Amino acid sequence: MTTQVRHTLPATHYYSPEQYAVEQQHLWYEQWVFVGRTEQVTKPGQFLTVDVAGQGVLITRNGEGELRAFYNVCSHRGAVLCDDTRGETKAVFQCPYHAWCYDLDGELVATPRVDKDEVDRSVLGLKPVHVDDWQGFLFLNLSRETPTPLRDSLDGHYDSPLRFEKHQLDRLVTVHRTESVVAANWKILIENYNECLHCPIVHPELVEVVPTYKKGMTGDRSREDGGVALITGGTSYSDDPRARRAVLPGMNDEMAHSIYGSQVFPNMFLDIAGSNVVATRLVPEGPLQTRVLTEYLFMPEDIAEPDFDHQPVVDFCELVAGQDYAVSERVQRGITSRGFAHGVYPEKDDYVHQFNEYYRTVMNEA
Repeated sequence: MTTQVRHTLPATHYYSPEQYAVEQQHLWYEQWVFVGRTEQVTKPGQFLTVDVAGQGVLITRNGEGELRAFYNVCSHRGAVLCDDTRGETKAVFQCPYHAWCYDLDGELVATPRVDKDEVDRSVLGLKPVHVDDWQGFLFLNLSRETPTPLRDSLDGHYDSPLRFEKHQLDRLVTVHRTESVVAANWKILIENYNECLHCPIVHPELVEVVPTYKKGMTGDRSREDGGVALITGGTSYSDDPRARRAVLPGMNDEMAHSIYGSQVFPNMFLDIAGSNVVATRLVPEGPLQTRVLTEYLFMPEDIAEPDFDHQPVVDFCELVAGQDYAVSERVQRGITSRGFAHGVYPEKDDYVHQFNEYYRTVMNEA
């Protein structure tokens, strides 16, 4: 019996400016997009600025401590309002161009040298963006309509991120952040994340501590929880067997010595070990480049220990990530060849197939 060939997305979907423009309008501006951690904005006036596929957004908390998000642009003449990635203001955001001021709810409250009767301040406030959080992770939705609630949206994702709620990820604290620019389309990075046929070749260090990956599989078929065992005996992403710390809530002994992963559509990698979490955010910068921002999270009781050292985990994960970036850029260079129209999915590429089919569904519905 001949196995039916399953084709990947067309090659042009990974480099076409036209396809990227369609994605901006109907995917990036209509889906809930991961943008950071709530710990970055915990009190009124603290703010965070982020990019969502070319759109700048300002996230803050109002006087009542409620999350608020706005397009990062002044209503007067379109100047960027805040340049800083993070910061804090007491009461207002002041535009550096003409000093128009907006309060923490986005209302226009001051227009220096422009009388109140010259403009209608009530309609010139900052334009709002939908914002919500899940397990301490911040998400934005740029839709002009009321979107599906965040948690309901996550419940429908192909990679089931809600299964990790029992681990109380909102308790964790970020101790380290890294940033890389990868010359590859964002979808190439996700497809690479979703398979391990490349692992024995590209990740020699990783497969030594996760034997399942040597077989080209992303999961252990003898387990129902989606985890794969760390043979080091540790509880962190590391090749150090001494890396044993307090484990996350809801984990038994087998889970504590395993690792789990989930691709939260469209732009999040959520990697969970027994005692730490690695959260990765993809920020597309056009069809040919992606900025990758990674946060390393640990339990607060571990961080408080005098011998706490996160660097071995960071070093190991960044080594593996760098290897992934290199092969993703290799794909980006090759995929424009006239000799390549589309790829195929072998059996072990099933998660790649699931991602592509979910992508197709979202784009078709749009």
